[in-house]
Amino acid sequence: MVPFQHLKSVIEEQFIQSKTGSLEDCEDTIHTSEHYIAVIDGATSKTERQWEGETGGRRAATIIDQAFKQMPLNCTARQAADLMTELVHTCYTQFNLLETVRKDPDQRIIASCAAISLLRQEVWLIGDCHLLLGNRYISHQKKIDHILSEVRALVLELELEKGMTIEQLRAHDKGREFIMPLLKEQTLFQNGPTANPYWFPAVDGFSIPDTGIVTLPISHDVETIVLATDGYPVLKNNLKDSEHILQEILDNDPLLFRSYKSTKGMLHGTVSFDDRAYIKVHLSRSMN
Repeated sequence: MVPFQHLKSVIEEQFIQSKTGSLEDCEDTIHTSEHYIAVIDGATSKTERQWEGETGGRRAATIIDQAFKQMPLNCTARQAADLMTELVHTCYTQFNLLETVRKDPDQRIIASCAAISLLRQEVWLIGDCHLLLGNRYISHQKKIDHILSEVRALVLELELEKGMTIEQLRAHDKGREFIMPLLKEQTLFQNGPTANPYWFPAVDGFSIPDTGIVTLPISHDVETIVLATDGYPVLKNNLKDSEHILQEILDNDPLLFRSYKSTKGMLHGTVSFDDRAYIKVHLSRSMN
C-alpha cells in the first residue's frame, strides 16, 4: 500500500492593496490557515447600501474569510460553496433584507474566490479570480465583462473624438457611466440558469450551480501555486513581475480601455483600477 502523502505549504509571497491606497477600503482579502489558503475578491458595490458601515464587497470578503475558518478539514468544494452561501444568506436574514436582495440582485453581497485545500490536495475556483497551478494558467472571466469592457472602450473613444481628454475622462468616466445600468442588471444572470450563455457563478447567498464550482487536483509535479484576484490583469509566477506588468498598464493606459480593457479604470486619487490580492505558495509532500 502506498503511504498517504500529506501536502505541506510554505507561503513564499503575499500582498494585498486597495485601489485607494488605504487598506481600510480594501474589498479583497487573503485567508491562510493550516488547511486552507485563499484569495477572496469582494465585488465592487453598484449601490450605496452599507452593511454596518461596510460596503457589500468588504462585508462579502469578511464573511467568506469566516467561512474558511469554519470549514471541516476534509470539506469538499461543493460543501465549501454551500457554507459560504449559507453565511451570506444568514447575513441577509439578520438585516431583514432577504426578500429585498432576492428581488433586486444588485443589492446583494457578492464575492469570488480561489482556494487551496491542502488536505484534499485540490484547488477551488468560484467566480473570476485567477491562478497559476504550477505553470498552468487558469481563469474564468465572465463573458459579459468582456462585452461590457468593449462597450466602455467604444464610448471612451467616442468621447475622445468629441474633444475630451484622458485626464477629463479619468475624472468623469463616461464609459463606466454608460455601462453602469447593465453592470447592475447583469446580476440577474448570477447563479442563473446555466443554459443562458451570459450566466456566471458568484458567492452571493443563493445556490451556486455545480458547474460554477471548479475543482482541480494538485498533481505531484506541481511545486508552486499562485492565487490572485482580478486586480492583477496579468498573473506571473512572482509578485515583482505581476506588479511590474500592472504598473506598466496603469502608466500607459490608466483608463484601461486599450492595452487591457476593463469595465473600470484608474480614477484620479487612486493607485490602481481595482483592489488586488496575491499569494504564492510552495508545496511539498511528506509520507505518513
